[in-house]
Amino acid sequence: MRTDYIAIAFGPSETPGLYWNHKFWGDGNKQACIDFGRQQLSKPGTFGYVVIEDTEDSWEIVDELGAPENAVSVIARGFTYFVQPAPALQLI
Repeated sequence: MRTDYIAIAFGPSETPGLYWNHKFWGDGNKQACIDFGRQQLSKPGTFGYVVIEDTEDSWEIVDELGAPENAVSVIARGFTYFVQPAPALQLI
């Protein structure tokens, strides 16, 4: 079974209304992806990072740091991942 790890570091987008900017890095080594994400945190404009475990049948966030908990939303479309601000709860 194939297992890949993907690190996504994210920060503000230069274009209002679009997804946040991302820096991707993939590897078969979970710890290497975590290390990449932590290195990105020292760069200006980086809010945080997530590490995703990607298998043939599923994906799961296995590490995240930086942005407040539940402040981001991760979406998979095909084989592409997006990180964006989590939708705010609205009372009606």
